[in-house]
Amino acid sequence: MPHRKRKFEQLVRQAAACRFCPDMAGQAAVLGSANGSLDARVVFVAEAPGRLGAGRTGIPFSGDKSGENFELLLAHSGLTRGDVFITNAALCNPLKNGNNRRPATVEIRNCSKYLKSVLEIIRPELVVTLGAVGLTAVNALVQAKHKLDQTAACPIKMHDFILLPLYHPSPRVTSWKRPLARQKRDFKKILTILKSRQPASSNPA
Repeated sequence: MPHRKRKFEQLVRQAAACRFCPDMAGQAAVLGSANGSLDARVVFVAEAPGRLGAGRTGIPFSGDKSGENFELLLAHSGLTRGDVFITNAALCNPLKNGNNRRPATVEIRNCSKYLKSVLEIIRPELVVTLGAVGLTAVNALVQAKHKLDQTAACPIKMHDFILLPLYHPSPRVTSWKRPLARQKRDFKKILTILKSRQPASSNPA
């Protein structure tokens, strides 16, 4: 664990010093102890820190409606923030005219080394992508072409982990694409998958 912690702290410093994306050079990378546990069995990969959320608080999925929805869904899955690690396809808040925008392909590619390192350090059993951008970022790492509308809530066995593509908990998505009630059922699959991977306890002699 100390070795893993040192590697993560080094990664946090590298992300903080990163200036590869000109439009986000003044933004702080959201990567640190507030992202979650290095012992997590589950890593969530979302899109990017939001202007009113993690871009302001430094804590993934906090401070805005997406964060509120995520907290509700996480609790419904039977997990807590202490059980998981949360990161993004882009570690900094992408803005356009002061408003959130989708991270560009080159920005996701620039951040891919940080996502790759996070997965190598934590070695989760389950990677849950939240939204199409998060899935795109993981696809690039594993050389896959999974589409969210075709694989949503369907576990996919990868070489090093199980991939579970889910929809993003933003108000826009819950209003128009994947209602919160449906997302609650989706999130329940997280615990089902984890339980299925628990070794069976031996019966006493």
